[in-house]
Amino acid sequence: MKIQKYLKVPTPAAILFIVLFFATSFYSGVAFTKSRSQGEVLSAKSVFAVEKSNNPEMEFYVMSFCPYGNQIEDVIRPVAELMRDKATIRPRYIFDKIEGGLAEYCGPNRIGDPSMCSTYVQNGYFQDEATCKKTIADNKKQCMDENAYIKGENAYYSSLHGRVEANQNVREICAFNLAQDKTTWWNFIANVNQNCDSINADTCWQDQAQKAGLDTNEITKCFNEQAISLIEKEVADSTTKQISASPTVLVNGVIFPPQEAYTQDGTGNLKVGKKVIEQSQFRAPNTLKEAICSAFNKSPKECNTTLESTPDNQAALSAGGCN
Repeated sequence: MKIQKYLKVPTPAAILFIVLFFATSFYSGVAFTKSRSQGEVLSAKSVFAVEKSNNPEMEFYVMSFCPYGNQIEDVIRPVAELMRDKATIRPRYIFDKIEGGLAEYCGPNRIGDPSMCSTYVQNGYFQDEATCKKTIADNKKQCMDENAYIKGENAYYSSLHGRVEANQNVREICAFNLAQDKTTWWNFIANVNQNCDSINADTCWQDQAQKAGLDTNEITKCFNEQAISLIEKEVADSTTKQISASPTVLVNGVIFPPQEAYTQDGTGNLKVGKKVIEQSQFRAPNTLKEAICSAFNKSPKECNTTLESTPDNQAALSAGGCN
C-alpha cells in the first residue's frame, strides 16, 4: 500500500492537521481508532441489523489516495467478484465543497495563527517562532492558490490529499460508470494503487487505465464534461449521510461495522447473520461478505463461499482512516 506516499504529501486542506495536530492524531488514521476508544467502553455484544432486500447494496466511501481506503478496496474486491450481479457494490468518493471564498476557508483555524507561534513552539510543534511563521505563511499561500482546487461556478472542490487526488476521484467515478465489466474498473484501481500517487497520478493514470482495458478518451471526456455534477452528487450523498471518513462501508444504508461493536481493549465482537465476528476481523473479506449476505431476503449460493484473507488485504484488519 502507499502509506509512505500518503504521509508525505502536505496539501492546503490538510496542512494545518499535519503541521500542528499530527501529534494528537487528528489528521491520521489513529484519530479514527481513538474516536471509537474515548469515553465509555462500548458494548462487546452487538448485532448488525439491516433491512433486507432482493439485491442488497454495499457502498464504500474512499479517497483515491487514502491508504486505508486503498486497503478496503483490496478487501471488497473479492466480495464484489463473488457476488457480481447478485448485489450492487459500488464506490463513493469524499470531497470537500468550499463556499464563501478561499479567504474564509484559509483562515487561522485551517492554516495556523502566526500570533500563536510562541504557544506552538512551547507545545513542540515547531523548533522556533521563525520557522513557525514561515510555515504558516507558506501554508496560506498554498491554500489560497486556486489551482489547488477543482473550480465550479460558485464553489471550489478539494480532496484531503490535494488537487491530484480530487482529479483521480473523478476519474475513478467516470471509469466505474463507463465500465461494462466492473473487473476492468477493479484492475484499474489496483494498477493506480500500486503505481501512482497523489503527486503523479495526473500523468500516471492513463497507462494504468489502458492496461486495465479502459478507454482513456472516454474517461477524459467524462471528466471534462461531468466533473462538477459528479462531485456535487458525491457531496450531497456524503453530506446527507454525514460521512467524512475514508473508508466507510454501508450495507443497505447502514454503516458496517457499527461503532458500538468496537471496544477499547479490542475484544469487541459482532453478530452478523448467524456468525459472530471478532473485532480483529471486522475488515476481513469474509466479514464483508457476511455483512452483505445478511441483507438478502434469500441468500444466494455464493454466500456459502468462504473468502480468505490474502497478503494484499491483511493490512486492512486494523482500524484506521482518513478524515
